Amino acid sequence: MRYRFLIEYLGTPFAGWQFQEGVSTVQGELEKALAIVLREPVRIIGAGRTDAGVHAAGQVAHFDFHGEFEPRRLSHSLNALTRPDICVRNLESCSPDFHARYNAISRRYQYRIALRPVALLRDQSWAPGFPLDKEIFQSELSSALGRRDFTNFSLPRNDGKSTQCDLLRAEVVQLGDFLLVTVEADRFLHKMVRSLVGAAYDAARGVHPPGLITSIFENRFQGERTWAPAHGLCLEKVTYPDGYG
Repeated sequence: MRYRFLIEYLGTPFAGWQFQEGVSTVQGELEKALAIVLREPVRIIGAGRTDAGVHAAGQVAHFDFHGEFEPRRLSHSLNALTRPDICVRNLESCSPDFHARYNAISRRYQYRIALRPVALLRDQSWAPGFPLDKEIFQSELSSALGRRDFTNFSLPRNDGKSTQCDLLRAEVVQLGDFLLVTVEADRFLHKMVRSLVGAAYDAARGVHPPGLITSIFENRFQGERTWAPAHGLCLEKVTYPDGYG
């Protein structure tokens, strides 16, 4: 049987999603808990590899298991065994053809920028301390919409995979003292969201003239630019054809 579930996690204490020897990761913590409950090693496949410090409200993963269990009881057990920074939800059986990564239609991230110093959301937002022009911020991100080669907005993994992504949505909304940046694409490259947000931020605070993102795409920009820090970023939702999540 194949099973899938949603995972919410605070990324601050983890070295990212993907399992790594000698450090704490979300995948590693979940696989350790599953092995205890199911009494055998279980490999989890996630929808995406979030970096160290990046959070998630709607990460999706799947695993295979040949025995039987009650999904709700397993969810409770996992939440009891993992650290409180991880929460498992919506665990259910699914089609054996379902794949958390390859079946995903799109992934949606939100980046939170605090427009003043904050305490309560300090670990989930970036407070850069500069006034920002929201209209320029939106214009910069909008210039990245569509299918493009995002190599210049990533750290190459040199894995031979395509660097083409289709950016479907890029919105900036001010909610009180926060600027909420939402981006959605069919796929994302390594640190792509943080690079786009950082470039839009540089233009919005006047360090570089408007049109910065376009000039980066066209290899015309050679200067220094900002990469937004990890702790302001959250994987909000992964979309699938059957509506799961």
